[in-house]
Amino acid sequence: MYLNQLPIFKELSPYSGGIDTNNRWIKLASLIPWEEMEGIYRRSFSKCKQSVIKPGRLMLGLMIGEMFVQTDDRDILEYFHENPYFQYFCGQESFVPKLDGKSICHPSLLSKRRKRLGKKYTSEFERLVLEMLKEKKMIKGNRLVLDATVFPVNISYPNDVKLLNSTREWACETILRVKQLLDPALKIRTYRRVARRTYLSYCKKRRKKKVFINKTIKQMIRFTARNMAQLESLLSELEIKCSAVTHIGKTSLGAIQITLHTAKIILEQKTHRVSTRGARIKDRIVSLHKPQVRPIVRGKEGKNVEFGAKTQVSNVDGFAFLDDCQYDNFNEGIRLASSLEKHRQRFGKLPNETLSDQIYATRDNRALLAAEAIEHNWPDLGRPKSNPDEPTKKRKAATRKRQRQRNCIEGVFGTVKSHCNLEKITWSISTGETMQVQLGLVTFNLRKALNYA
Repeated sequence: MYLNQLPIFKELSPYSGGIDTNNRWIKLASLIPWEEMEGIYRRSFSKCKQSVIKPGRLMLGLMIGEMFVQTDDRDILEYFHENPYFQYFCGQESFVPKLDGKSICHPSLLSKRRKRLGKKYTSEFERLVLEMLKEKKMIKGNRLVLDATVFPVNISYPNDVKLLNSTREWACETILRVKQLLDPALKIRTYRRVARRTYLSYCKKRRKKKVFINKTIKQMIRFTARNMAQLESLLSELEIKCSAVTHIGKTSLGAIQITLHTAKIILEQKTHRVSTRGARIKDRIVSLHKPQVRPIVRGKEGKNVEFGAKTQVSNVDGFAFLDDCQYDNFNEGIRLASSLEKHRQRFGKLPNETLSDQIYATRDNRALLAAEAIEHNWPDLGRPKSNPDEPTKKRKAATRKRQRQRNCIEGVFGTVKSHCNLEKITWSISTGETMQVQLGLVTFNLRKALNYA
């Protein structure tokens, strides 16, 4: 062991103390304000639980590790027990082996902690990381680049037949579970085998004509409507005969009622679409178990419609920050003022220049930037002059240069989706999309800060 080499753990068998002090986890641990985050973490628990809860550094370290390694709750725990550097990052003083198949915590604990902490926790983490970047003079806040993107959610590509079939299968499965509580000998004709054959014949047909598609949709509507009526009748009977029952297996009756309500809306929307020959449906549901997801028309090559969380991101000196994130579609062009206000809150001043695409170039936004003396990359309004003077030529050249500089944010989107576990939104808790996107962007900032550490 070299004299100038610092030990990570007090005991590191069987690694014999041979470590790499330039490892990314060691360098990354010095960039994170662990003590402040520990205080924020413990404020979410009562005093009687302070001595029994897992440390905040362990929970935060595992969540950051998911973003870095691009994995899920189960695999990050496997990675934890395989990598001593990552264990040091998570605050362990000695190597923690996996004994008798038991991990340092159960994978479900991570989801429970995310649910308890909420998006306020990740917002505080983003703020503290920003303070660290400003303290180390890695970021100044003179240039603001704005754009919006969609982070897809982890659902299969929806169509009418597939969505109706998944709704029907859930209804049939729930019918069988409720029937076992009421009367196991009760016979209920769900026609699930006939409906399954209808769905498979639809899936196996390579070229589907419009008449065939409409016929299958109508069949699936009838199958689904029958099963949902049967399920409602059984639930009403269960409420009368077994009023003390609150759960069916591990699922509460309240959760079943919520899903049933969503299934009713899906059935109504599909029936309306068939009866009106494809009329536009407001707030169309595309997933039974994630009804908050909406189709977002983007017009991108190969991705005309995306299903996920639409997000507005601010790129400042190469670092990314979340301005807005929601499943409902929105026009990012009218949110320039709110992004400027958030920039003022982050840096105590407005930027010298703002770069964005043409959707932001409204007259109101031009007036706003002119009032604040902020430069932009939008071309002048009106027809271009046939013989422009020298100042006009210089202004056009500066505009073209700023338009090229705006393209850097597209690379940021590609990087966070490919390397920060944002290719698919998988956190299904309430506000989980905001938490995952925000933590993914903070992870991107930490990865970039490692280049300066």
